[in-house]
Amino acid sequence: MATQTSNPSAEIAEIPSFTVTFIVRRFDPENDAEPYWQDFDVEMYSTDRVLDGLHKIKWDIDGTLSFRRSCAHGICGSDAMRINGRNRLACKTLIKDLDISQPIYIEAIKGLPLEKDLIVDMEPFFESYRQVQPFLIASSKPDKERLQSPEDRARFDDTTKCILCAACTSSCPVFWTDGQYFGPAAI
Repeated sequence: MATQTSNPSAEIAEIPSFTVTFIVRRFDPENDAEPYWQDFDVEMYSTDRVLDGLHKIKWDIDGTLSFRRSCAHGICGSDAMRINGRNRLACKTLIKDLDISQPIYIEAIKGLPLEKDLIVDMEPFFESYRQVQPFLIASSKPDKERLQSPEDRARFDDTTKCILCAACTSSCPVFWTDGQYFGPAAI
């Protein structure tokens, strides 16, 4: 006797959709003297992420919207942006965790040169990171493999969780104004 399998498409159709207003800070250096805000009404689901909303805008409403994204799983950090005034990853920010009765404001992270729309020049951030040299530099070549104990590893475990998205650094007002301060990620 054959068992009946559920239809995934039918299950998705049961999730109610709703309209979310995204207000995105736009800037095209070839056409705009100053950044401006543009609003988009997008059909969303509670299971969607902010990144899904940006994709819907780019693919279905305005193909000129520019933003970075890559893995869409919080690994690469390329989609860091300000969402309702907080630096976050668009791929990790769920629509259901935001107040959708209000517009969702999206803008580029601060403190780095704005290139276009939600894209900033990350080179100053990476240059600060390179200047600090946050890695071990051996003074001599070892005769054999250098072993690391669990205790040694535990000493710097938290530092390995950084995905270099610049969210912490670009949320720091000192980084915005003091050219000598490398920012939290580099430290």
